[in-house]
Amino acid sequence: MNFEFFIAKRIIAAKKHKNSVSSPIIKISILAIAIGVIVMLFSVATGVGLQKKIKEKISGFNGDIQISKFDANNSKVTINPISKDQDFYPDFS
Repeated sequence: MNFEFFIAKRIIAAKKHKNSVSSPIIKISILAIAIGVIVMLFSVATGVGLQKKIKEKISGFNGDIQISKFDANNSKVTINPISKDQDFYPDFS
């Protein structure tokens, strides 16, 4: 028997709290904690599942790897490297 269950069972089954005002408060608080934990688990599970579905949809459009021509640039900026034979290029030899 784990420690948490033992303590909870002792609090609920205590004889001196059966006829007191705190008995329904204890039961309501235990129920509220249980509902809170269930709601948190549900929200985390749906959030993770939703993220997974969104990633699947996005990768369906683009794919994980895209293969394209290296010089498929249609802008006026070239992607060719600078030549070393320029006069402004420093000489490190």
